[in-house]
Amino acid sequence: MLRVAAGLAWRQLTHRGGKLVGALLGVCVAIVLIFTQVGFRNALYDSACGITRSLDTDILIAGATFHSWGDAPPWLPRALLYEAASVPGIKSAHPLYVSAIQTSSPVDGHSMSTSLLAFPSHAPVFLKPEINAQLDILTVPNRVLMDRKSRDDFQVARERFEKTGQLTLTLLGAAESLQKTVEVPGLFQIGPSFSIDGTMVTSDMNYHRITGIPLDRISLGLIRVADGADPARVKAAIEAKLGTRARVFLKSEFMDNEIHYYSRETPIGTIFNMGLVVGTIVGIVFISQALHGIVNDNIREYAALRAVGYSQSFFVMLVSVVSLAISVAAYLPSCLAAWGVYSVAAAATKLPLVMKPINMLTILGVVVVMGQVATLFAIKRLKNANPVDLFG
Repeated sequence: MLRVAAGLAWRQLTHRGGKLVGALLGVCVAIVLIFTQVGFRNALYDSACGITRSLDTDILIAGATFHSWGDAPPWLPRALLYEAASVPGIKSAHPLYVSAIQTSSPVDGHSMSTSLLAFPSHAPVFLKPEINAQLDILTVPNRVLMDRKSRDDFQVARERFEKTGQLTLTLLGAAESLQKTVEVPGLFQIGPSFSIDGTMVTSDMNYHRITGIPLDRISLGLIRVADGADPARVKAAIEAKLGTRARVFLKSEFMDNEIHYYSRETPIGTIFNMGLVVGTIVGIVFISQALHGIVNDNIREYAALRAVGYSQSFFVMLVSVVSLAISVAAYLPSCLAAWGVYSVAAAATKLPLVMKPINMLTILGVVVVMGQVATLFAIKRLKNANPVDLFG
């Protein structure tokens, strides 16, 4: 029965010619929409975790009211970090300072937002070799490293540095009587996020010179556990010691917290999630239209088959095979089109838009399910119908 249904489905599809191409294009639009929403959602999550992923740490300590890295982390007393460092099983404990600063565009002087990260120059906290190789430079006053993947006019600044080997950026501050400047002696690469166009790294002393924020007010405490120690147990010991005065995360938990924040508590996360729902509904509609066209064009043939004894289950199988063929046929060119969209968007936004194999398989599964849902609507006319009625 399956072979008969597959053969008949193939004949019906190839017989439609241009109509089939039009139907496939509509389904392709829906699939590309789903790919685009998934790609940008993943870019949102990956960019939100980009800095955290590059930190050389096992445990992170944040303020008691900490919500998200992207939601202005509250400052944490540095004394709490030192208190946590007394817990057995800890190899090192270092502060990380984070602040949003404004710099002047080298193009027209408008304000550009950037995230300034700082740490003691004698205690590297990043996994990035290009940052660690330039730590001595950061001991010089007013020196910062700049992310080469920063967006917008930061790209102009990067090009100037690569041409001349020198770059001076002007800092903007309404409370400052004199303009401050910083020198950029080197670059590194992490990438921007949806909310921050660029990132800079410097020493804790330069951080204090630039922002004026006391160094006993840290943004995050970074803990590395000793070799052989269980990070989860060390984390539990730190939580017991600090109580409600701080929040303690494993590195993976910290990144999960960021993803949850952007997915559930920000408008952009909600938009991407709704986009997935809309794309799925549009796909079901387009596949349903294609199936309805095939059913209507072949309704007399179905009646003849019904008259000679073919059951409803055969027609369900037949339409299911047709929908599966449409889904798979539309999926393949949609992958290529989505890859092109990803490439263009990644070049324009500097965001990590990557077509991941797991997402490709997931979307293929969603497309197949879309086709099967559309099948339920397409066979309505055939269900419980008499052959004579079908000829009408």
